Amino acid sequence: TLEAVIQPITRSVLRLSVTLTPDFIWRDSQHGNLQRWLIWVEDPVNEHIYHTETFNLSKKQHKEGPQKLAFTIPIFEPMPPQYFLRATSESWLGCETFLELTFDGLILPEKHPPHTDLLDLDPLPRSALRDPAYEALYEKKFSHFNAIQTQTFHTLFHTDCNVLLGAPTGSGKTISAELAMMKVFRDSPGSK
Repeated sequence: TLEAVIQPITRSVLRLSVTLTPDFIWRDSQHGNLQRWLIWVEDPVNEHIYHTETFNLSKKQHKEGPQKLAFTIPIFEPMPPQYFLRATSESWLGCETFLELTFDGLILPEKHPPHTDLLDLDPLPRSALRDPAYEALYEKKFSHFNAIQTQTFHTLFHTDCNVLLGAPTGSGKTISAELAMMKVFRDSPGSK
């Protein structure tokens, strides 16, 4: 038998926690040491398969009872009425079970913009740090902060707001993190 719990991670990704419970008597002469099951999630309306995997059920696992799987699947808007979760034996013809995954009552997280556009700002000079000791750290490296550092400077150096900064390698994320650290050192001297 199949049971599943659906958890939205984002507006477009769901986490599926599946419990598979073997509902047959294991006989060595018929089942051997291992039974392979194909597990997949399909969207019957759009005729797509969003996840597939092979699950190996050993004799030991069969004795232990319910087995757990977890994986992610996409979800699209407008939300489809349902997906199907299927488990099919590789060895036994017609040995199959499925579970209807309905999305009634599923609440997706709020929509957020995918990113913040990089603004066309004049680069901030190193002197914006207003601390000769901090300015000296970058004296031989640069005279002005780059575009990403300039755009995030106020939030990182003057507020306690959380920031998730994603940018390509070499774009200045490390110095941006240092700005947040300098703010903490400045505002809480002597703290750990």
